[in-house]
Amino acid sequence: MNIIKKNLQRLKNYLLIDKVSDSELARINIPRFSIYFNILIAVHLLHVIIFGLELANGSTQMTEQVYIWRLGIIIAQGITAVLALAAAIFTYYIRKNNLLHSKTAIYLPVVIAIAYLIHGAVVCVIDQLVTSAITPYFIATIAVALSILLKPQAALVIYSLAYLVFYTLLPITQADSDILLSVRANGFTATSIGLALSVIIWRTSTVNLIQNKLIQKQKEELEKKNSELENMARTDMLTGLNNRMYFAEFVEMEATRIKRTGERASLILMDLDNFKEVNDNYGHPSGDSVLKWIAGVIQRQVRSTDICARFGGEEFAVMLPDTSAEGALRVAEKIRSAIESYSFPGQMENLKITVSIGVAPLDNGGTGSFKTAYKKADIALYRAKQGGRNRIECED
Repeated sequence: MNIIKKNLQRLKNYLLIDKVSDSELARINIPRFSIYFNILIAVHLLHVIIFGLELANGSTQMTEQVYIWRLGIIIAQGITAVLALAAAIFTYYIRKNNLLHSKTAIYLPVVIAIAYLIHGAVVCVIDQLVTSAITPYFIATIAVALSILLKPQAALVIYSLAYLVFYTLLPITQADSDILLSVRANGFTATSIGLALSVIIWRTSTVNLIQNKLIQKQKEELEKKNSELENMARTDMLTGLNNRMYFAEFVEMEATRIKRTGERASLILMDLDNFKEVNDNYGHPSGDSVLKWIAGVIQRQVRSTDICARFGGEEFAVMLPDTSAEGALRVAEKIRSAIESYSFPGQMENLKITVSIGVAPLDNGGTGSFKTAYKKADIALYRAKQGGRNRIECED
């Protein structure tokens, strides 16, 4: 018993039965039907027309057996044409309404596989009136295997059901016991070939699908890593603000745009006053926390289109696109006031931080690069420091 279980588990692992979900199967099968049924409906109707014309033109000369054969083909092909049209409508509805995860989308391929295998069996049974060949049934077993991706266990049940119908119905039209035995044997062979082909295609398709999912996952992970690296390259890891390098690149691009459009922008440079005392009195970890809180205060005072950065140490900068020096002074005052009034949590509740700020315009009238604007803002910041700190200066 254990050997049987082990072999079944090995077979299950080899066939990768649990590696593809029902909804993934639907996403593979349903789009195929949009093409198949356009062809199949025409094929079935063509059979109806051809056999109908033969029936009408030769009804007086043909034997009763041939008449029944042709009429049976017409009925079988007509019924299948109607079923194919219904399946085509279901397929269109599923795709239009994006219902690939629905029960209808999951079970429709199974129903279609059963219908076409039984269709092949029925046509073959009807053909026994004039021939012992099993061509329709053999074609159906191969066509279903090639066109519909089925899980191996589902394929086994479906092909077994089709052969049962084939085996049971044959005596209706085939009375010769030797021919009946031969046809049943040939039908079993056709069923086995179709089932084997279905299983082979399942495993091949599943392996490809798993590999594609693995490649996609690796691609997404690589993109995520690249995004993280890109973010690290432009972000100050302590505060989450932009770093100096990215900020400088942005200001240079803004300067180029201003030269082209004639618009204006401003640069704010700020330095926390006496920040060394924070590190000395509270320790560097607390000092790092203060820097993060201050970064949040600065961001809350500016627009989403403004660019904030930490230059290093306790120095910060803000780029204000489409903002005059007067507008930048108002923003600088908001920042200065917000930092001065900020209440720090925990053991630093009595801590008060102030900031000195320098403002410089970035325009096409001379201050046309990051280097120049930064130099002017730094001069203004130096004046603010020399003038007593906790103040704002502007350098035109």
